[in-house]
Amino acid sequence: MIQPQQFSYSDKNELLFFGESLHQKLSSTEWQPVYFYSKKAVLERLKMYLGKMSEALPQGFQAHYAVKANSNPELLKLYASQGMGADVVSGGELKKALDAGIPANKIIFSGVGKTVPEVRLAIDAQICQINVESPSELLRIQKIASELGKKITVVLRVNPHVDAKTHKYISTGFRENKFGIDEDSLGECYKVIKQSPNLNLGGLSCHIGSQLLDFSAFKEALQKIKKIFNETKAQGFKLDRLDIGGGLGIVYTEDASSDLKVLESYCQIIKEELTGFDAKIQTEPGRFLIARCGVLVTQVQYIKKTPFKNFVIVDSGMNHLIRPALYEAHHRVFPTFKRSGTMKADVVGPVCESSDFFAKDREISSIDEGDWLAIADSGAYGFSMVSLYNSFALPKEIFL
Repeated sequence: MIQPQQFSYSDKNELLFFGESLHQKLSSTEWQPVYFYSKKAVLERLKMYLGKMSEALPQGFQAHYAVKANSNPELLKLYASQGMGADVVSGGELKKALDAGIPANKIIFSGVGKTVPEVRLAIDAQICQINVESPSELLRIQKIASELGKKITVVLRVNPHVDAKTHKYISTGFRENKFGIDEDSLGECYKVIKQSPNLNLGGLSCHIGSQLLDFSAFKEALQKIKKIFNETKAQGFKLDRLDIGGGLGIVYTEDASSDLKVLESYCQIIKEELTGFDAKIQTEPGRFLIARCGVLVTQVQYIKKTPFKNFVIVDSGMNHLIRPALYEAHHRVFPTFKRSGTMKADVVGPVCESSDFFAKDREISSIDEGDWLAIADSGAYGFSMVSLYNSFALPKEIFL
C-alpha cells in the first residue's frame, strides 16, 4: 500500500485554514479522495460579504445562499444559523434547505425546468417566492396553486440581453440562453397574473451569469431591470422586491487576497444603482462565499514520464471535480508535503477520458508517488457536480 507522508504545508496561506486537523485526517489508514471544508473560513467569508453589502445597501437586503454551489447539509445548517436564506433550483435542494432549518419564507426557487411535484412542494411549503422563467411555467404554477387552493408569490426573472463576459456555459443573461423571460413576453405574464387570484407578483429578478469579474454588464442589467420594474409598477402591480441574482466570482489563478477588491467593485455598482431604490433587495451569493473554503485532496498514484511531457496521475478526477474539463477552469494545485525543486506536468485523473485533468503543463513543487495534492478553491461546484462515471466511489466530505 502507498504510504503517504506527513502533512507539512500549513505555511501556505491557501491551506492555512485547514492546518493540523487536515494533517490528522490525511494520516488515516483508510484513504480515498476527500473534500475538506473549513468552518472558520466559511464564517469569515460570510462576514466579509455581509459587511461590504451592508455598506452598499444600508437600507437592508436579504442574502439567499445559492445551494447549487455546495449543498452539504452541515454547510446549510451553518448558513441557517447565520440568518441566511436559500436560492434553490430543484425539489431536492428545497428539501435540503428546509431540513437544514432555513425558514420557508427565506427560500427562493429558481430554475427553468420545475416539475409538477416540485411546484407543488414549493406552494405547499409556502416559500418566499418562485422565480418564474417562462410564460408556460407561470401557467403551470397558476394551475397548481388553484388546485391546492393556495396563493403563491411569484417573481418574474427577466432576461436583460447583456453580455456577462464570462464562460459561455455559465452565461445566463443573453437571448440565446435558456434562462429568463424576454421583455417582449412580459405582457403575457402580466395578463395571467391579473386574471389569477392565486398569484401575487412580488417583484422582478435578474441574474446574468456566474463567475462575474467584469461588472459593466451587471451595471447595464441593473439599469434595465430598474426601468422595467418601474414600468411594471405603473401597471398597478404592488412590487416590493428586486432579486439581483448572484454570480460574484473569484480569481482562481490568485489567492484569496484578491477577493476583497472584487467584492468592493461589485458593491460599488450596487451602491451606485440601488441607493434609494424603493424595493427590498435580494441577492443570491454562492461561489464567492464557499469556493475558497474547500480543497479536494487526492493522492498521487503514478508519475509517468514520456519524451513529450510528464503526467502526475492521481486517484481523483473529472468525476469528482468537473470544472477543469467542463469550463477549462483553472485550479491551483499544491502538494501537501513540501519538497525541494519543481516539475512541469499534467495533473490527471483515473477516468477513461482525455478531458480528465486538473491542470495542464503546470509548474508545481516536486512530488513523489504517494504524496497528496490539494486542489485549491474547490468548495463551490465541486462535490455538488460529482458523478459516478466509471463507477469510482464518491469522495468523502469532511468539515474541519
